[in-house]
Amino acid sequence: MTIIKCPNCKSPLLQQVHSYQCSNKHSFDISKEGYTNLILAHQKKKLNSGDNISMIKSRDAFLSSGHYDFLIKKIEAIITSKKSVTRHGKQNKTNLLDLGCGSGYYTRNLLDTFSNIDKIGIDVSKSGITIAAKKDKRSNYFVASIYNIPLVDSCIDTITNIFAPSNLEELSRVLKVNGIYIKVIPHNNHMREIAELVYKEFKPHSSDIEIQLNKDRNFRVINTQEVILQKKLASIELKNLISMTPYVYKFQEEQLENLREMSVTFSFKIIVAQKIMTDEK
Repeated sequence: MTIIKCPNCKSPLLQQVHSYQCSNKHSFDISKEGYTNLILAHQKKKLNSGDNISMIKSRDAFLSSGHYDFLIKKIEAIITSKKSVTRHGKQNKTNLLDLGCGSGYYTRNLLDTFSNIDKIGIDVSKSGITIAAKKDKRSNYFVASIYNIPLVDSCIDTITNIFAPSNLEELSRVLKVNGIYIKVIPHNNHMREIAELVYKEFKPHSSDIEIQLNKDRNFRVINTQEVILQKKLASIELKNLISMTPYVYKFQEEQLENLREMSVTFSFKIIVAQKIMTDEK
């Protein structure tokens, strides 16, 4: 049974050779790259939603150098401790939704040696999804909004949401009971050295997502952990790092070109929440 749903009528979408179609004959083409756009024309606020192509390419270049692979290992450890996944065989089939997947780096690298997991990447950025689908033929990619996830109710085992916005109501709708939601946010001194190049005073990163989760009757926070690593980066790596974040708008082009090797702090908080039966609280 398909878990993808039609954005028009909410009926299940069945994959055909070159498209997805529902019983009401709504059809959505699979692009030559392999992704499907499920944002309806009237839902588009602008043609190029999400990060711009320059930011997306800088992020993909930086991540492809392996600088955040230590984070992937932490997330994998969480998933494998909660779910039954194996590197061989098709027993205990499970699935993972990477929400706000961008160019798909985390989607394609998470559990990439495991055979019994289906992975879906969703992002509002067509440019990001195009890159993701080109590089990863194992996962399924869709252009869609976090506020209107094109999946049927209670169909996902694990959701990852890494440095991307979220909507807890939609997350709760698509996540199975006992399913796991893994949220990764910048924490405390993340990229402090970069910020101090352009700001007089550094303000630690903050987020209220953990507070929101604790207040939400559909979720129970079961674990939080901080991940901190300091790495020495070359000038081109620094430029890619800055160019993939909003910090880039604070830099003059000359400043970016004149960057020299320096150490940068990476500080993240991983919040793990489980969907529960609403009568448990």
